[in-house]
Amino acid sequence: MKPFDYKTLHDLTITPEMARKIETIGELRGQLHQVQQLTPPVLARLIEVAKIQSTDASNRIEGVFTSDTRLRQLVAKKTTPHNRSEEEISGYRDVLDLIHQNHAYIPITSNSILALHKRLFSFTASRWGGHFKDSDNQIITQFSDGTAEVRFTPASAVMTPPLITELCQAYQAAHQAEDLPLLLICGAFVFDFVSIHPFRDGNGRMSRLLMLLVLYQSGYDIGRYISLEALVERTKANYYETLKASSVGWAEQTNDYQPFLNYFLSVVLQAYRQLSQRVNPTETRKTTAPTLIENALQAELRPLSKRDLMALIPNYSQTTIERGLRTLMTQGKIEKLGQGRATKYALKF
Repeated sequence: MKPFDYKTLHDLTITPEMARKIETIGELRGQLHQVQQLTPPVLARLIEVAKIQSTDASNRIEGVFTSDTRLRQLVAKKTTPHNRSEEEISGYRDVLDLIHQNHAYIPITSNSILALHKRLFSFTASRWGGHFKDSDNQIITQFSDGTAEVRFTPASAVMTPPLITELCQAYQAAHQAEDLPLLLICGAFVFDFVSIHPFRDGNGRMSRLLMLLVLYQSGYDIGRYISLEALVERTKANYYETLKASSVGWAEQTNDYQPFLNYFLSVVLQAYRQLSQRVNPTETRKTTAPTLIENALQAELRPLSKRDLMALIPNYSQTTIERGLRTLMTQGKIEKLGQGRATKYALKF
């Protein structure tokens, strides 16, 4: 059976770029005591937005989606699912909530992974939720032009249960020993889980939920406030490219973890930078809402909805954001695109 070398990760070379990312993440994490200084409404808004974005993005990556209104209602548990997509979205919401609230009590074991997967599909009629795959599968990349490519052939169905057990044990031992930075151990675990591809369906979503869980348990609670899943969705092409690059030689124990781990660190670093920008009380107190709206539109380089802006500027209320938008439109600095719920705003040049 394939062993998992979590002591050295196949003699992984930590590049200067990776080392800088790990160092910067540590610095930003240390600075973010500011989160505790936020008022309850601002903190609640950050958490709410992250939940909605995480549930939406992780499912959209797999082609599962619903309308924005229905999504918000489902995440808030103000409605029940109307179709298969909404059933899967509701399952993801419940697992996400479970991890946010009880991450300290969920051990990284085969039984825990099966229990989370069962809950992920608990709203559907599927009978294979909570069971490892019963037939071999392939990891296929779908391209925008409709073509597909077999990226990787994962472990067989027969080998999957013992491999998951071995993976969890290797992760637990490495996490306790800390021979390598915990961020790298977390990233390697996520990568190897995807490579085993243990389920008939839901492997990608489970990998992102487990990413959140292992980061929580390693002292990185960034996923509570910033959606890691949304960052993965925005960099989906790089995600698949690095998975492919690190998969070469996986079965033979010769694969290079470096491409995927470098990408993983980039996602975590971007999340901490986003949070730092959103919650810096000194900066937001002396910067007006119109200026922050302009800055957000310039930084994102795309039209943004009012809800997008509220997520990016949590320290100001919806009323203040709306007032800021009216001010900028009166000044001729932004333009309104679309109508009703589809309305977005863009800088005028």
